[in-house]
Amino acid sequence: MRVSVGIDTTAEEVQALERVFRLAEIPVLVDDEIARFDNDSPWVMYVSAPIAWFSSRFARTTADAPAGALGPGLGAFVGQVAGAFRAPSGSVVFTDEVTEAMVGLTTDLPENAYPALLGVELRAVEGERIYWNVEEQAWFTLRGEACPSK
Repeated sequence: MRVSVGIDTTAEEVQALERVFRLAEIPVLVDDEIARFDNDSPWVMYVSAPIAWFSSRFARTTADAPAGALGPGLGAFVGQVAGAFRAPSGSVVFTDEVTEAMVGLTTDLPENAYPALLGVELRAVEGERIYWNVEEQAWFTLRGEACPSK
């Protein structure tokens, strides 16, 4: 797997990120190739993978497990990445390889957002960017439509 991080990522941070993936038994190549576009975000990482499979690696379960079992794995991954960067705020821009749906994951997301994301019917929002609507406590498209559940 190849992931992209900011060009200002240190060698120590790259090693810490590689360790996060290694513990989940995911071979990874970390490329520092992204220019920082937001000074309020000290780090950004781009990841592309099948989201259920990826979450299962960190939840230590199977990719076909219920969303409630997979969600905490994805949340744990975001927390571990923040720890590798030693900065609580930042974002993982995750693209589901199957549907090309894209989502920004941050440490600010509530715990219930992760299982809710794994419960979204991503084929219905194929190629779209989705976000967590705090007021609605649900995932929405940038067009303002609620993402359908599986």
